[in-house]
Amino acid sequence: MMMESKGLRFITHQSIFSTVRSGDLDGVRRLLEQLNHGEIFSYLLRFCDLEVVKIRSKSDMNAFHVAAKRGHLEIVKEFLNTWPEVCKLCDSSNTSPLYSAAVQGHLDVMNAILDTDVSSMEIVRKNGKTALHNAARYGLLDIVKALIDRDQGIVCVKDKKGQTALHMAVKGQSPSVVEEILQADSAILNERDKKGNTALHMATRKGRSQIVSLLLSYTAVDVNAINNQRETALDLADKLQYGDSALEIKEVLADYGAKYARHVGKVDEAMELKRTVSDIKHEVQSQLVANEKTRRRVSGIAKELKKLHREAVQNTINSVTVVAVLFASIAFLAIFNLPGQYSTTGSEAGKANIADKVSFQVFCLLNATSLFISLSVVVVQITLVAWDTKAQKQIVSVVNKLMWAACSCTCGAFLGLAFVVVGEQTWMAITLTVFGATILVGTLAGLCYFVFRQHFGVFRNDSQRRIKRASGSKSFSWSYSANMSEIDEYDSDIEKIYAL
Repeated sequence: MMMESKGLRFITHQSIFSTVRSGDLDGVRRLLEQLNHGEIFSYLLRFCDLEVVKIRSKSDMNAFHVAAKRGHLEIVKEFLNTWPEVCKLCDSSNTSPLYSAAVQGHLDVMNAILDTDVSSMEIVRKNGKTALHNAARYGLLDIVKALIDRDQGIVCVKDKKGQTALHMAVKGQSPSVVEEILQADSAILNERDKKGNTALHMATRKGRSQIVSLLLSYTAVDVNAINNQRETALDLADKLQYGDSALEIKEVLADYGAKYARHVGKVDEAMELKRTVSDIKHEVQSQLVANEKTRRRVSGIAKELKKLHREAVQNTINSVTVVAVLFASIAFLAIFNLPGQYSTTGSEAGKANIADKVSFQVFCLLNATSLFISLSVVVVQITLVAWDTKAQKQIVSVVNKLMWAACSCTCGAFLGLAFVVVGEQTWMAITLTVFGATILVGTLAGLCYFVFRQHFGVFRNDSQRRIKRASGSKSFSWSYSANMSEIDEYDSDIEKIYAL
């Protein structure tokens, strides 16, 4: 059996030898394909030189070109190890082995060629196209990535039509390839071919809606570029056959402000008017929203201030009630705790020992007045209920004046009784009277000052009086647009003290 096998192999080799001697490359190729023996190729390769490898078949390709196109990686590597220069052996159309391998998607073969001679990727066909042009056109993403990784500058190469790899990519149906090319160099986004078409023109003409949307997502894209036929992308979209793709392209172009060529550079009065009305509408809405927010804030502040005022007035009412009860108690007790006490015998039993003195009579009159005023204030305070803050202020204002009178009467009663207590030392009583009267009159004068200032504006400065005259009321008021600094000044300077 071993002898038969060797004999058969010899006979087969003899047929190969005879075919090689006859120069029938296609016949040799058929024999090799039938046998598919790598060792036979290696054996034959020893009898070849570079000139033999350069021989083209009827298909216009040499042996290395055929191996690269069909993806025979091991044969390609043997060729490259023996003659690295075979990388640049092209056919009559100047198609390189790298180009053929890339077209067929043989990534491993293409990488082997590039590892041997990376400059082979710069070989262009007679039509000016590189391997990247064709790989981009047919959406071979792995091939595109591999070529760009070797040299990003290849994306800028133009063919004889002036088209870059991006122009070819947008003709296909792979947005990923388009994005890969743009990531390498987005500056080619608006490159034009010899007919003035950009990638957006090409994608629109081919009806690639996804790719059109992808191109428009780049802010640098010229959506209204005009080609040599005086057409924009929107003009080309109108020529598309009716369908979902055409409608999507028109819609997305309109969203990004695309215009017809006849409108580019001209002011669209209708659009400008619509845009102006839209801007005014948005501005008015913004103002309304802002005014509503301001109104709510002012309303909230007013409620808080009103609450504070009510609490302040209520505290004042409570304080006045306590003081009125205190005054009534003092006045009532004072009449029964006189200096010198009372008579205990005879018909004058119970009569004050000092009842005949004028100073006691003054004391008794003023003390009784203070007592009854205080009691009347207490009656008013425990009887009247005012829900409105303004009404409460009016009641407190009247009650305060009554308490002034009660306070004055109590002071007078004290001073009247002082003349009885000091006896012959009248100078002391006179001194107390002068001293007390000065303090009391000074206090009342100060209170009157704040009352007049609060209610009549006598001591306000000019700017405050102008505000009062403009408002037409006794209180200050501002619109929602008033300057906040003026309000702060009012709060900090004008209303530090409020008198009722």
